[in-house]
Amino acid sequence: MWLFFFEPTDLFTARWVESDEPTTVKQFLDTNRSVMAEDHDGSPVFLARNAWHMSKAEQDWPDLQFRTTKEQAV
Repeated sequence: MWLFFFEPTDLFTARWVESDEPTTVKQFLDTNRSVMAEDHDGSPVFLARNAWHMSKAEQDWPDLQFRTTKEQAV
Protein backbone atom coordinates (compact mmCIF):
# COMPACT_ATOMS: atom_id res chain seq x y z
CA MET A 1 0.00 0.00 0.00
CA TRP A 2 1.26 3.48 -0.89
CA LEU A 3 0.70 6.49 1.32
CA PHE A 4 1.17 9.94 -0.12
CA PHE A 5 1.60 13.04 1.97
CA PHE A 6 1.20 16.44 0.41
CA GLU A 7 2.42 19.71 1.81
CA PRO A 8 0.44 22.91 1.28
CA THR A 9 1.91 25.50 -1.05
CA ASP A 10 1.31 29.17 -1.74
CA LEU A 11 1.76 28.77 -5.49
CA PHE A 12 -0.87 29.98 -7.94
CA THR A 13 0.40 28.19 -11.05
CA ALA A 14 3.43 26.74 -12.81
CA ARG A 15 4.36 27.53 -16.41
CA TRP A 16 7.09 26.23 -18.71
CA VAL A 17 9.24 29.08 -19.97
CA GLU A 18 10.21 29.11 -23.65
CA SER A 19 11.60 31.53 -26.21
CA ASP A 20 13.26 31.53 -29.61
CA GLU A 21 16.05 33.54 -27.97
CA PRO A 22 18.05 31.49 -25.41
CA THR A 23 19.66 34.61 -23.90
CA THR A 24 16.22 35.98 -22.98
CA VAL A 25 15.37 32.75 -21.17
CA LYS A 26 18.71 32.89 -19.33
CA GLN A 27 18.09 36.51 -18.27
CA PHE A 28 14.64 35.56 -16.98
CA LEU A 29 16.04 32.56 -15.08
CA ASP A 30 18.79 34.67 -13.51
CA THR A 31 16.35 37.42 -12.53
CA ASN A 32 13.75 35.02 -11.07
CA ARG A 33 15.96 32.32 -9.59
CA SER A 34 13.92 32.04 -6.36
CA VAL A 35 10.69 31.17 -8.21
CA MET A 36 12.12 28.77 -10.78
CA ALA A 37 12.22 25.00 -10.94
CA GLU A 38 13.12 22.34 -13.50
CA ASP A 39 10.90 19.55 -14.73
CA HIS A 40 12.12 15.95 -15.12
CA ASP A 41 13.71 16.86 -18.48
CA GLY A 42 15.54 19.90 -17.08
CA SER A 43 13.21 22.42 -18.74
CA PRO A 44 12.67 25.68 -16.82
CA VAL A 45 9.37 26.12 -14.97
CA PHE A 46 8.17 29.45 -13.53
CA LEU A 47 6.32 29.16 -10.21
CA ALA A 48 3.92 32.11 -9.90
CA ARG A 49 2.75 33.07 -6.40
CA ASN A 50 -0.53 34.63 -7.55
CA ALA A 51 -2.38 35.91 -10.63
CA TRP A 52 -0.67 39.30 -10.42
CA HIS A 53 2.78 37.68 -10.33
CA MET A 54 1.95 35.65 -13.46
CA SER A 55 0.52 38.67 -15.28
CA LYS A 56 3.50 40.85 -14.33
CA ALA A 57 5.96 38.27 -15.68
CA GLU A 58 4.05 38.11 -18.97
CA GLN A 59 4.04 41.92 -19.23
CA ASP A 60 7.70 42.36 -18.27
CA TRP A 61 8.96 39.57 -20.54
CA PRO A 62 6.95 39.81 -23.81
CA ASP A 63 9.54 37.75 -25.74
CA LEU A 64 8.90 34.70 -23.55
CA GLN A 65 6.12 32.17 -23.84
CA PHE A 66 4.67 30.85 -20.58
CA ARG A 67 3.22 27.45 -21.52
CA THR A 68 0.57 25.59 -19.53
CA THR A 69 1.52 22.30 -21.20
CA LYS A 70 4.68 20.87 -22.70
CA GLU A 71 5.02 18.79 -25.84
CA GLN A 72 6.46 15.35 -25.18
CA ALA A 73 8.40 13.49 -27.85
CA VAL A 74 7.43 9.83 -28.03
